[in-house]
Amino acid sequence: MYIAVTSKKRETRFFLRESCKTGDRLTHRDLADLGNNPGSFIKYPGGNAFYVDEELEDRLNKVGANFDDDHLEDLFWPWIRPDVRRAVETFKGRSQNSGSTLTTAQKEQITSSVIPFDKRRVHYLKFAAMDQGPIENMPPSLFLHLPDQCRDEIEQNFIRQEIALKPRELKSYVYTVFDLQSYFRSFMAKEMPHALDQKKVDEYFIKELCRINQKLFKTNTHLDDYMIRYAIMFFDHQYADTRLLDQMANAFMNRHRFYQPVKEKSIPIRVACKAFNISRKELKTMTKKQLTRIYRKLARQVHPDTGGSNDRFVELNNAYKTLQEKTGSKN
Repeated sequence: MYIAVTSKKRETRFFLRESCKTGDRLTHRDLADLGNNPGSFIKYPGGNAFYVDEELEDRLNKVGANFDDDHLEDLFWPWIRPDVRRAVETFKGRSQNSGSTLTTAQKEQITSSVIPFDKRRVHYLKFAAMDQGPIENMPPSLFLHLPDQCRDEIEQNFIRQEIALKPRELKSYVYTVFDLQSYFRSFMAKEMPHALDQKKVDEYFIKELCRINQKLFKTNTHLDDYMIRYAIMFFDHQYADTRLLDQMANAFMNRHRFYQPVKEKSIPIRVACKAFNISRKELKTMTKKQLTRIYRKLARQVHPDTGGSNDRFVELNNAYKTLQEKTGSKN
């Protein structure tokens, strides 16, 4: 059993649903319409006590829903009054068992029944890693409950988890879970997607979006609502910042520190501007963020590990330090 949120014509409604089988196919059914505020079904008899409206439990019993009181309270937990939630959450779940160890057969069954798209989403939401490694090496325990859930329940659970992502993480999240890095051989594909050809990245994303939409929702005439949200995440946001270039620069300096020391020199503004292909006039109105964006683009071109030259990379870093001093007071 789970609570699903729907939005139509700008109206948000909640439904109590459960996964069920129709023949050999997992689907779902609505058990109760919770309106636009599930919290209205929570009753407070006094103190820090609360319970789910008995009338709702009667309705669930009439339609033959499979539930227990503890699970029902867990579902309504996000809508419990904040002061009550703070008072009782310390004791919540203390008596729960950690569960038994999975057998080899259970691990194989879970691994074979969960699709790669779901595995990548679970992995990213737990570890926030773009480099996920071989998908077959992901621990089956991460996907323990997915085989018993219908597609609607799976997507609703992901919606709730994705709320925790920051706006700056959304595009990197979509890039990772749609496995767009598999289309590129560059070492930057797993660390710096914004360094790739974005036209190709967009093309591959649309290709994967349509493929997964067809696989999960059996249609190629339109995008399901659950897939539309990923198109919005991808095209309406930017990639998360990465420190890969900084790490590469530090690694380069460290490798040459003992046998080829590089002396930091202050170079003329005119020379530094030329290295960055900008004029002094442009520098005066430039923010530190804009300067860093140009630096990262040039660094990808001249870094020794990407086919550039040692001297050119050192010159670029010296120019960057000189120009930073002139943009230090700007954000």
